[in-house]
Amino acid sequence: MSDNPFKIIEPREELPENLRKDVMGSVKTVVLMLRFVQLFVGDFSAVIIEKLSRSNKSSDNDES
Repeated sequence: MSDNPFKIIEPREELPENLRKDVMGSVKTVVLMLRFVQLFVGDFSAVIIEKLSRSNKSSDNDES
């Protein structure tokens, strides 16, 4: 039987420095892209919640 590919990583083990730099660079790129989207699109979650609350209020008024 082969070794378990999901072996437990001991806390004393450290990641190679080049892997750490690659991951942090990717995270920084994603954060930068999200900030640009937020800058030009705005807070889309607030817009969706506002639209839903408006539609609920209008449907409540229609029922009365």
